[in-house]
Amino acid sequence: MTRAAVQLKPDGPIEFTEVDVRPPGPGEVRVRMAAAGLCHTDVQALYGGVASMTMPPPAVAGHEGAGVVTEVGPGVVGPTVGDHVILSALGHDGTCEFCTDGHPSLCLRSLQLADPRTGNGPALSVDGTPVTPFGPLGTFTEETIVPAECAIAIDKAMPLDLACLIGCAVSTGVGAVRNRVAVRPGDHVAVLGCGGVGLNIVQAARRAGAGSVIAVDVREEKLAAATAFGATHVIDARHVRVPDAVRAVTGPFGAHFTFESTGLTDCMAQAVSAARPGGTAVLLGMAPGSSALALDNIADIILQEKVITGSLMGSGYSARDFPVLVREYLEGTLKLDELITRRRPLAEINEAIADLKSGTGLRTVFTF
Repeated sequence: MTRAAVQLKPDGPIEFTEVDVRPPGPGEVRVRMAAAGLCHTDVQALYGGVASMTMPPPAVAGHEGAGVVTEVGPGVVGPTVGDHVILSALGHDGTCEFCTDGHPSLCLRSLQLADPRTGNGPALSVDGTPVTPFGPLGTFTEETIVPAECAIAIDKAMPLDLACLIGCAVSTGVGAVRNRVAVRPGDHVAVLGCGGVGLNIVQAARRAGAGSVIAVDVREEKLAAATAFGATHVIDARHVRVPDAVRAVTGPFGAHFTFESTGLTDCMAQAVSAARPGGTAVLLGMAPGSSALALDNIADIILQEKVITGSLMGSGYSARDFPVLVREYLEGTLKLDELITRRRPLAEINEAIADLKSGTGLRTVFTF
C-alpha cells in the first residue's frame, strides 16, 4: 500500500488516499517519489480540455517527478536500486523511424507507453479498480511503478525537489530553444506566457545570445520573474496589442522566433503575427482539443514565408538532455530555485490546483 492523490469521480476533487501498488513487471522499476511538480497539463488531463489526455477516474495525474529507485523488474537494463532519477513522460527506443529521423519526442515507443492498456497495465489500484495514470507516469503518489526507460539516472548531488522540474517545465522550455529551433546570437525572441515553461524559454534564449528577449504576460509577478531570468524587455499584454509592442522593440519586421506557452489560441495567433518574415512561431501550450487557430491573414504566411511549428516536451531525448540540465544547474548556469513559488505536501493538492487556476505563483512542488 501507498498513498496517492486520486480523482475518484469525474470533475470531482482530488482525494489523498491509500492505493495498492503492484510489483514491477518486466522492464519496469519501482520509484519512491521525492518530489513532483504541478503543471497546467495535469489539470487539463483531470478536468478536461485536451481530449487526447482525458483521464477516466479513478486517476492519478502528474508527469513531473523525481525520486529514488527501490526495486527493478526482470530484464531491466539501466536504472539500478539506489539511483536518483528524474521521470520522463516520454520513452525512447532509439530505433523507430521518428528517433532515427531526428524526432525522438515522437518516438513510437512513447505512444505505446502512454496507453495504459499496453505493457504490464496500471501500477496502482483502488479497491481492486485500476487507476488511470498520466501517460506512463502518474507522479502524484508516494510510490509508483514506471517503465525503466522513463527513469533517467542523475547525479546524486542534485536536489530532487529541483530535479523534478527538469521532467517538464525546464526540458520543455529549454529544449524548444535548443532542439526545435536554433536561436542565434543577435536574434530577437518573444516569449508569450511566462510561467514555468516560458521562463525556461527566456533563460535558454538569453544563454543562446539572443539580442533581445521580450517577455509577454498579463501578471506583473511573472514579468518580474522573466526579468530575473534574463528578459531584456517586458510587455504587459493587458494594455497593448502584442505584435505592435514586439515590433516596437525589434524594429518593423518583428521577432526571429516567437514562443507561445499559454495554450490560448489568441496568444498563438499573436505569436504568429509577431514573427518577422522568414521567422518561426513555436507553439508549446496545450489548447483544448476542439480549438481552432484563426490567423489574421493566411496570405501573409505564404508571402512572408513564416513557419508555424509545435514542440512536444522540448523536442528532445530525455536520457541525453536531463543529465545535461542537471550538470548546468550544479555548475550554476541554469536557474531552478527561482521557479518554485511554494512547496506543499501532496495532501494539499486541491489548494495547489486552485492557486494554479487563479494564476498565482510560478510552480508548486509537492515534497514527500
